[in-house]
Parts: sequence; C-alpha cells; structure tokens
Amino acid sequence: MSETPDRELLRRRALGWSLACTEIAAGLELGRDLELSGGGAGADLARVEGVEALEQSLAIALTTARGADVFDTEFGFDGIDALAEESEPVMVRERVRISVIALLRREPRVRRIVDVELADGRLAAPVAGSRELDVRVAFEAISGDTATARLGQVRLGG
Repeated sequence: MSETPDRELLRRRALGWSLACTEIAAGLELGRDLELSGGGAGADLARVEGVEALEQSLAIALTTARGADVFDTEFGFDGIDALAEESEPVMVRERVRISVIALLRREPRVRRIVDVELADGRLAAPVAGSRELDVRVAFEAISGDTATARLGQVRLGG
C-alpha cells in the first residue's frame, strides 16, 4: 500500500533532508564527499530525504569525534575516548555502547532505540591491534519508520 501524499510530506518535514554524501576510505581514514546528481553541465548536488537523511546524519555523527564540529560542539560520538582510555575489552564495549545510546538520545528525530549491536570477531583476543568492533544500531524515527545506521569497523588497540 502506498503512502498518501500528505503522509509522505509530513514524513519528509519531520525527518528533513540533507546533501547526499559518499564515504571515502583511505587506509584507516574515513572521509565523506558530496554526491552529484545528473551529469555534465547540468550536474547539481544530490539530496537525501526522510529516513535516508536521518540514517546518513547518524552515520556521520557516529564517525565524527564529539566536539570536533566547531559550530555544534554537542554533535558527534564520544565513544572514541573509550577506545583511547580503556584497556579491558569488556569496558571498551560497554563505554562504546553507552556512547552510541547517548548519541541516539540527543537526536530529536529518534523516538525509540530498538537495538544496539556490537559485533566483535576477536574482541577478547590479547593481540594488540587485532581487535575490531562493528557497531550497528536500530531505532524508530519520530515518523514511525524503523531504520538502522552502521558505524563500521573500529580498531580497538595499537
């Protein structure tokens, strides 16, 4: 069943829009670049709307250190501190989980957190530099839509 035009308009207004970004990974560095729509001389900046805009916003927040945005020092993810300060894998996991939940609670477009999944292949391994954590979150938006965002793989150790 398709959405009514009024319902779709309300959803877009509630969840907003943003310029579309593409992840660019160079080694361990993660960056983003703006996407273009169309081609040739008629190219313009691409946009994302609704749930897709919210997912992109959360993905960017999860990969930006909290306080790194000089225009919004509350924006970003403070779980990076856990990676630098904790040596016990269990404590790293829990501090990252708490940081993800705090980030989602600061986002006014998120109504309810459904799940925070921390998938770790070798998190308990004692070998430094070999531990990775894959963070995925599921949530319900204020529009009633359920969505997910993925932090990706984060190295836990030197």
